[in-house]
Amino acid sequence: MKERFIKRNAHVSELSMVRREDRAMFLIFVASMILCAIAFFILIYTETMELAGALPILSVPFLIVGLVTYVHGGMWKALLAAIAVPVILFFLKVPLLVLFFVAFLLVGCVGVVSVAVVFQRYLFFSVISAVEYANIKQKLSLWERLMIFAFNVPPDIDTRKITMDYNLKRSGIPFGEMLRTMFFAFLVGVALWIYLSMNPAFMNDVKLYEAPIFVFSLIMFIPLVVLPWTPFKSLNVRITTNYRDFSLYGGAVETLRRMAIPVFAIAVFILIAATHTDIYVVLGFIASSVVFNMIVVAASCIIFYSFFESAFVDDAVTKWKVFRPVPITAELDDTAERKAEEPGTPERDTSDLGDI
Repeated sequence: MKERFIKRNAHVSELSMVRREDRAMFLIFVASMILCAIAFFILIYTETMELAGALPILSVPFLIVGLVTYVHGGMWKALLAAIAVPVILFFLKVPLLVLFFVAFLLVGCVGVVSVAVVFQRYLFFSVISAVEYANIKQKLSLWERLMIFAFNVPPDIDTRKITMDYNLKRSGIPFGEMLRTMFFAFLVGVALWIYLSMNPAFMNDVKLYEAPIFVFSLIMFIPLVVLPWTPFKSLNVRITTNYRDFSLYGGAVETLRRMAIPVFAIAVFILIAATHTDIYVVLGFIASSVVFNMIVVAASCIIFYSFFESAFVDDAVTKWKVFRPVPITAELDDTAERKAEEPGTPERDTSDLGDI
């Protein structure tokens, strides 16, 4: 696809990483999600199915996107393997619940990662644009206020000094970053566990044997919450200061950690839930939540770092280096290390720097 021309007076908000196939994938996901949501509510409203049995329908869009990703990427061998494994297990008379989990791990997780990457491409430069001028503007938009809160950006630093690493090279799966992402997902799961454990409308409709499939269907959405922010860690997007740099990813984790309810409160909520429903259902729900959350996020991370991250990083770094050949607060005299002679290099508006 032909890259969009970057104007010489462009603003960072005009940088886009969204490709034609990303828009198509997003439309496929949204259309299938709408159709599955309609089917879900019809089945519940007509009492054709119970909540736990109908909930997996909302995960079907990930299967559809996963299949499209396999076909679009020409990964025919992987697709045949993803189809063959459940078929073999079926003829081996493996329980249908296990077949459901295997199918979603082999195909659904690929769909989850594909959708998460689309979100990454839509959000990455939009977030950077919101943060860059946040502490010097008189009036912030709602999106800018939300990003300042989400990334816990301090009010006393020059947010124009935002930068990233340009030379990210992977020799394998970064298990350290993967563990941080899993911890991020665990914090997101805490809010889910607490809400559902305290909500009898959910818990009373779920039987002990239905808890795993009920939880697994919800857990499939957690990578959509945590994966879009991983590039901020991978590229070490940060605001430089005279002392210690401020990491945007670290700020996001700190925000989520502050919002997570303490472990003691979780125990209290579990006891409250146990008074409204079977204690074994509550404990089974929590145990299956932890296990499935870690499995799904780990599988999603492996897929992302193995097949998707490289293209994203190359695209992000290329566009950022063209737009910002030197830091915004670099010297403006002839001794500054610039690339002004290179064709197409955008000119920075020196009013951004204030009085020089």
